Amino acid sequence: MPVDAHTRQIIELAWSRILGLDDGAFAAASSSTSSSPASSSGGRRIEVPTDADSQQGEDDQIATFVRLYGSSVLYGPAWLLEAARGLHDEELALESTMIRLGAGHAARSLGEWVLYYAEDIPDIARSSSVSVSYEASDARELETQCPADDVTEVGLSALDSTFTLIPDDGTGTPTGQPVAGAGYEEWQGLIGHLGVLVRPDLRLKGLGAYAGAIAMEEAFTEGLIPQWRAALGNTGAQRVAASLGFELAGSQTTVLFNQ
Repeated sequence: MPVDAHTRQIIELAWSRILGLDDGAFAAASSSTSSSPASSSGGRRIEVPTDADSQQGEDDQIATFVRLYGSSVLYGPAWLLEAARGLHDEELALESTMIRLGAGHAARSLGEWVLYYAEDIPDIARSSSVSVSYEASDARELETQCPADDVTEVGLSALDSTFTLIPDDGTGTPTGQPVAGAGYEEWQGLIGHLGVLVRPDLRLKGLGAYAGAIAMEEAFTEGLIPQWRAALGNTGAQRVAASLGFELAGSQTTVLFNQ
């Protein structure tokens, strides 16, 4: 279900701080009538120029384009901001567009995602066949059973809090290896950025949704708004988001340029 206005304000506040904006930047952009580039919803695109000294290395610059509830932000080097001014948000959100704009700068995509948020705990019955481990060692064990690309994308064992599902005999005594796990990373003390990992041979059985629901509940308990970020085209991740009650809110595209 759609998040309410207060939750939306918190999400926008978190992203404002992530991108180095004033706390009310998103709200101001949505009602702006300035001459800055228009977003797809009729608001204004916020531009955040960066320089090499604030990036990952002397020769690398990160650019990211975020769309959120009708407003948009382009964070990157000044030459990119200028090159993007004639483009609509839908075109700029494509990693192919960002890479094209960075021709001559050895551009490399770091991800093209859709962003989801939720403000309610999903109604999922507790399982009597798996127990939940809070130990990072069990999250690492699960990662050894999953493809390297999935492990890298989710980064489960590196999250601030992890919840790993392990089969048990109904009494809480483990009887096997981890089958799935989820966790969250705290962003700006406001958002719980979720990650879910499921053993390949046990996918499409609801384990990812179950683990994700546990992580969501824990994030809510800590006063965080759960965030789900799925790679564009990852229909499996998008189905899990829908089953957990997440609302589509926007997108994020990030590219690394070599100067």
